[in-house]
Amino acid sequence: MNQDVKPKKGKVAKDQGTEQQVPWWFNLHIKDLVNPLTIKRVQVVYAGILVLAVIAAGYYAWENYFRAPTGDELVAEIVTAAGGMEAWNNVDQGQFTRTHNLYAEDGDLLRTTKETFFFKKTPEGVKLQIKSQGDDGGTVWVGKDAQGYWASKDGKFADPKDTARGEGMMCDSKFCEPLCASSMAFYRFSMPFKLTDPGIKANIGATDQNVAGIGLLKGSGESPTLLDISYDPEVGRDHWRFYVDPSDKLIHKIEYYNKSDMGETRPEEIYWTDHKTESGITFSHRWTRYWPNGKVQDDYVYSDVDFEAEIADSFFERSNTKVLAAN
Repeated sequence: MNQDVKPKKGKVAKDQGTEQQVPWWFNLHIKDLVNPLTIKRVQVVYAGILVLAVIAAGYYAWENYFRAPTGDELVAEIVTAAGGMEAWNNVDQGQFTRTHNLYAEDGDLLRTTKETFFFKKTPEGVKLQIKSQGDDGGTVWVGKDAQGYWASKDGKFADPKDTARGEGMMCDSKFCEPLCASSMAFYRFSMPFKLTDPGIKANIGATDQNVAGIGLLKGSGESPTLLDISYDPEVGRDHWRFYVDPSDKLIHKIEYYNKSDMGETRPEEIYWTDHKTESGITFSHRWTRYWPNGKVQDDYVYSDVDFEAEIADSFFERSNTKVLAAN
């Protein structure tokens, strides 16, 4: 006799290989039907916190690791690498010697001049006095006091403009003064600390040059960061470009664009090498310019740096000319 056979009740067998993992969003489903709106609000808050955390982490990574610095931020990094503003402000007087070697286009040495800069920072500005010694063994002093510019040559008073011009201390501008070139040299020596002065506009420029490939530089080999400097119209009209090695934040090359009295722009290219630290200040001890054929046009070598020496105010007076000439 045929009987209908009914299957026994029991657990439903699982097909092999069909078991699924619980999806990650399962816990976000509302499972409490008593108070579903409250739970939904809590879940939305948790999701919002998670999104904000991800955004904050991304912003932190961008700000600290991926975003290029602004011009002002790069200036701050360069100043720090050079010793910091506090160290520079502590240098209120001192002296250094700058040896200038001038070469012909074929590489022959034409002239060597040694200039000793004596300086003192005052509320009115920087007092500056230059002692120049040329190949002929003569000694020239050029300075400025309350009576104006003065100069001495081999212990005798001399016309300050003629004397300074003969030593290469003046440019061809009709507004040039006897200490014009020396003041500019000290201004450059004060870089990068002068980049924090009011009226300066700092921006990041673009360059495809490599630190190791822009002229006999011993850099990291990374692409340099280009700092573009201009001024507010009431402050100045010059234009500077600084090539900074991202590994040490030091300046390795300068491009200077100066406008003449006739409005002509005169570009100048200077390479900074041999960086050393003196009294907490790190700066280039060799500045080099090149002829178009690649040979050295001239270089300036810094030595005998003394930022600890005390210089009396009377040192800058012309009444000390005889004493200065004797030294």
